[in-house]
Amino acid sequence: MTGELNEYNRKRDFDKTPEPEGVAAEPEGGLRFVVQHHLARRDHYDFRLEWQGALLSWAVPKGPSFDPRDKRLAIQVEDHPLEYRNFEGTIPKGEYGGGAVMLWDEGFWEPLGNAEDGLREGALKFVLRGRRLRGKWALVRLKEKEGDQKVNWLLLKDKDEYAKDSDGISEFTTSVRTGRTMAEIEQGQADKMGKNPFDAVDVQLAKLADAVPEGGGWLYELKFDGYRIVAYADGGGVRLVTRNGSDYTKRFAPIASSLADWAAGRAMVLDGEMVVTDSSGRTDFQALQNTMKNPGSQTLTYIVFDLLALDGEDLRGRRLDSRKETLEALLKNAPPSLRYSRHVVGNGTESFEAACRLGMEGIVGKRADSVYSGTRNGDWVKLKCAKRQEFVVGGTTLSGKKASG
Repeated sequence: MTGELNEYNRKRDFDKTPEPEGVAAEPEGGLRFVVQHHLARRDHYDFRLEWQGALLSWAVPKGPSFDPRDKRLAIQVEDHPLEYRNFEGTIPKGEYGGGAVMLWDEGFWEPLGNAEDGLREGALKFVLRGRRLRGKWALVRLKEKEGDQKVNWLLLKDKDEYAKDSDGISEFTTSVRTGRTMAEIEQGQADKMGKNPFDAVDVQLAKLADAVPEGGGWLYELKFDGYRIVAYADGGGVRLVTRNGSDYTKRFAPIASSLADWAAGRAMVLDGEMVVTDSSGRTDFQALQNTMKNPGSQTLTYIVFDLLALDGEDLRGRRLDSRKETLEALLKNAPPSLRYSRHVVGNGTESFEAACRLGMEGIVGKRADSVYSGTRNGDWVKLKCAKRQEFVVGGTTLSGKKASG
């Protein structure tokens, strides 16, 4: 792949341009795409698809269009390094491509059919799952004419639920990462989107209990059977991280996309459970695992039960009931895939019995005045409806070949 980036490197002086140097990179899992608005000698959009460790790239003079009737010229240019999908800034005048570059859209893409065949035959069909561009699209290569210096394609929107009667791109004038306009990027203004005060956290854990806690000051929530996920949203992007620190953003890409759209650049850290529910509303862990093996086979839901940071402020030192009050208001207009974990104050025994009658996992009790310490200190307890113990059954048998065995 390094050879394929030679042209990219040859055209740039990396002592003068802030662009990343073209170095081969290993794919991270999940195919990324990016669209960069590029105000160079001619205003255009750069459309880039990750493939085999680099970004296949096309310059689209008029930009993509949501209208299936529009046939947008897409001029294939040199492959770019994967790191280029993070580039936003100004390339100095006099350098190749000099001018402002905005991260206009980003997300994941999925080929429909064999991508290698599509690229070779000049008819690549794919699905985009971006912040702005979604649904089915196609790149169709035009016949080369004598004297053509570039390979020309057409970028087309397929007819689906995301299609529009207009090109639809004029309404988007800011960066999906920094919230800046092209003028603000040219002026070197700072990132306008908030940043979280931390990018890693030890999750609060619940102790297993045999009985409902005595005394008042407790609130109770349903216990969910899924993956514990901390969501970090800021700068227009989202990371989904397990309790052990593994990044599951790509595995749960639909939720990451929903969170990014809903947060709209606002900085926040959420704690919750990634689940799949059955027709009765019960969480189904086996269905969740099947969905991870076969993406899209089931609908994912992120049930959020705590708010650790908002708009750059660390909220872990606040009381739990205060954090949940803010969280409930925050999620009021969230999409269906993002759900607030409701609770009851007191009535622990009744809540536990009701959960068991409904076939739920159990309940989690939390001290209403507790801070988020990131430990298993007894401020959170869990009561399970089904009491199970793992054990091994062993035995011996006599051998016919030996006197004993």
